Amino acid sequence: MIKTYRICVPVKAEDVHSAIKMIMEAEELMVDFIEVRMDYMKNIGNLSDITGSTNTPLIATFRPKRQGGLFDGKDEERIKVLERSINAGFEYIDLELDTSGLDKTVEDFKSMGVKLIISHHDLNRTPTILELRWLLSRELSHEPDICKLVTYANNLEDNLMCLKFLSRFSRNVKLVCFAMGELGLISRILSPLYGGFFTFASLKKGLETAPSQLTVDELRTIVKVMEAVGF
Repeated sequence: MIKTYRICVPVKAEDVHSAIKMIMEAEELMVDFIEVRMDYMKNIGNLSDITGSTNTPLIATFRPKRQGGLFDGKDEERIKVLERSINAGFEYIDLELDTSGLDKTVEDFKSMGVKLIISHHDLNRTPTILELRWLLSRELSHEPDICKLVTYANNLEDNLMCLKFLSRFSRNVKLVCFAMGELGLISRILSPLYGGFFTFASLKKGLETAPSQLTVDELRTIVKVMEAVGF
C-alpha cells in the first residue's frame, strides 16, 4: 500500500478568471498542491481572487525562459509579481536558484511570511549525483521549505540517477526531483516512492507545462496498478 503520494497540478491560464476555473477543477480532483504559472498569463489581474477560490496550498511560479518558462524579461519584473502573489495570500513561492539578487529576495520574501521553493531546471541533461548534490547544497544554503531539482532524460538510466539521488538525500529535506522528457516518465511516476515530496500532473491533456507530463487521472491509474501488484 502506497501511503504518501502527493500530486501538484500546474495551472497555465491566460488570465485570473481562467485560472480560477482550472483551480476549481483541480480542487475537485483533491490534489495536494496547485501551481499557478504566472508566465503563461497575458493579463495578471487581481491575484487575491485566485487565493480566495481554494483551500488547496497554492504555489506562485513565474518561470523565465532560461529555466523552461515563457517569461523573457528581467528578474526584477518577476520579483514584483511574486511579491504581489505573497500579498495576495499564496502559500508558496517558487524561486529559481539562478535568480539575480537571490539572497536579498529570499530574505525579503521570508520576512513576508511565505514558504519558499528553491528550484533548478536542467533543460538538456541529467547531471551526476555529485553535481545534483552540489546544486542541492546551494539551494539548502537559502534554507527553503522545499528544494526542487528537475533534469532532462536523454536515456532510461537518467531516471535511476534521479531516484538514487532522492533515496539518498530526501530523508531530512523536502525534495522534488525527477527527469523531464519522454524518457523521464519513469522518474515522474516513481519519484514520490523514493522520497520525492510531490510530483506533477496536468489537469487534462493539452494543459501540460513540461514534456511527458501525465494527467492526474493517468497518474492515479498507474499508482492503483502499482498498488495492485504490491508496491
